Amino acid sequence: MEGMNYQAFWKFIKLLSDNDLLQHVELIGSWCEYLYAQSGYLPGFTAGIRTLDIDFLVKNQRKPSKKLSLAKVAEDNGYLIDHDILSGSTKIYTPDLMEIEFLIEQKGAGAEPVLRTNLGVTAQALRHLGILKSNAITITMFDQKISLPSPEAYVLHKILINGQRGKKSEKDLQAIEGLWPFLDQTKVQEIIGSLTRKEKTIVEKFLDNTENKETNVSVP
Repeated sequence: MEGMNYQAFWKFIKLLSDNDLLQHVELIGSWCEYLYAQSGYLPGFTAGIRTLDIDFLVKNQRKPSKKLSLAKVAEDNGYLIDHDILSGSTKIYTPDLMEIEFLIEQKGAGAEPVLRTNLGVTAQALRHLGILKSNAITITMFDQKISLPSPEAYVLHKILINGQRGKKSEKDLQAIEGLWPFLDQTKVQEIIGSLTRKEKTIVEKFLDNTENKETNVSVP
């Protein structure tokens, strides 16, 4: 896992925890693979990711009921705060420019590209994030309880968005293939059964296509 800044990752996790903020976010980016591997949650799995980005899902736009300012807490602790000019979303940077970004589920017919939250960050609003929030697990490492999607939900989400990922599509395919042999296929089918008709079609088409290629991803 060359290129990953573990110290910066855990420092920010501790900052969230110390300020009662960690409970309101779910880790959803590639760092999940690091936790699956290092915690022993997936015995035998080795994460092969390289990233400088940390992505969090804001669980609820209106919680906590008392508004907090994660951005101010971060700034007071030496982080750089940026409000993206194009998207309007809040980005936090470590002193060595590791990027921390916040996402939130886009529901219904909503078309807002970003949503302000009671956590004091403006999060990028995207669809298909419900699968991650509805299938969350908790992993404890270094006395920190971190919410993140189950490996099955993590992989199925990557399948759902693969066609939208552009240059990152190939990296996601590698993650899907690497994790697939370690997934609980019963859970995979249960999650697929909970998807919308449109989402099921996307997943089934992906699985049909990959099953006919030289890959470790196959339908049970």
